[in-house]
Amino acid sequence: MAAYFNQKTKKWDANFSYKDYENNSKKKMKRGFQTKEEAEAWETEYKELCKKDMSKTFGEFYKNYESDIRPRVKESTWRSKEYVIKHKILPYYQDKPMNSIKPLDILKWQNELLEMHNKKGNELSGTYLKTIQSQLSAIFNHAVRYYDLNGNPVKKAGPIGIVRANEVNYWTKEEYLRFIESMKDNNKYYYALEILYWCGLRTGEVLALTESDFDFVHHTVSITKSFQIINGAEVITKPKTINGIRTVTVPVSLCKQLKEYVGQLNDGERLFPYARQRLYKELKKGIQVSGVKDIRLHDLRHSHVSLLIHMGYTAFEIAKRVGHKSERVTYYYAHMFPGVQENMAERLDAERNSVL
Repeated sequence: MAAYFNQKTKKWDANFSYKDYENNSKKKMKRGFQTKEEAEAWETEYKELCKKDMSKTFGEFYKNYESDIRPRVKESTWRSKEYVIKHKILPYYQDKPMNSIKPLDILKWQNELLEMHNKKGNELSGTYLKTIQSQLSAIFNHAVRYYDLNGNPVKKAGPIGIVRANEVNYWTKEEYLRFIESMKDNNKYYYALEILYWCGLRTGEVLALTESDFDFVHHTVSITKSFQIINGAEVITKPKTINGIRTVTVPVSLCKQLKEYVGQLNDGERLFPYARQRLYKELKKGIQVSGVKDIRLHDLRHSHVSLLIHMGYTAFEIAKRVGHKSERVTYYYAHMFPGVQENMAERLDAERNSVL
């Protein structure tokens, strides 16, 4: 703080140096404050306003966004956000002043995304397009909420991308059983895949499991952590969401087999001491041998949800098991719930007939 008492005016002056949004050194002075505290408060407010100058470029503001948000999220979450921003957002908006980006700019950018293709030559999926736009909107929302930007142009431009039913890929039980038969000779991968399918855990949650997470008497597993590789280092983090901390009941037959498998390991050792990529490679080998359709590791979780739906469980019951909110289960898997529209029509018809 730089507040000085002016002997001539008998008042306080604020006289200080600061950095503008382009990191240029500047000086500022204002006279006539009644107290030192008032002068210092004005200095603090002025410096904050300089930070909030929305004529800075999107690339410059991204630095503010990173410093504000990165400490508040898991490192793996930030790395996912960072990838989308650097590859799909910054190349277009890097040099544009924040306060000059209009809905028409968003529309043109959306059209460019619609023309893009992935490494396999396919168009970007509706889910991925929605993720990209959500990230851009999050940056503008942050600028509106904390840096006094007038509005979010993404909202005015409208949405892009939808989650289509055919984007939720999964195996039927018959397909899974055919696949897992080809994996029986390798317990190290076999049981990880069994837990993914029969318990619906996330891959990171499975890879973090140790013997202490299991209650072999009550046939449950406690999910309190997740395994990640971050910057080449093995890291144990909290689950993806608050709902992710949960206790999952394990099928009795699988629990008995896991108890035998765990008995062969050292105390405190991870049940599956490898990374996601290693398990993914084994999944691909099993797919090739068994001849079932190609899916991702995460699709085993979708397969578990699909199985529960066709067993008659509700979205609320499923959400509690897999660590989601029930609305999210309904949103992503609504097309899998059988006979909902037909049931609605039948009940509405009964209501209508009751008053005829």
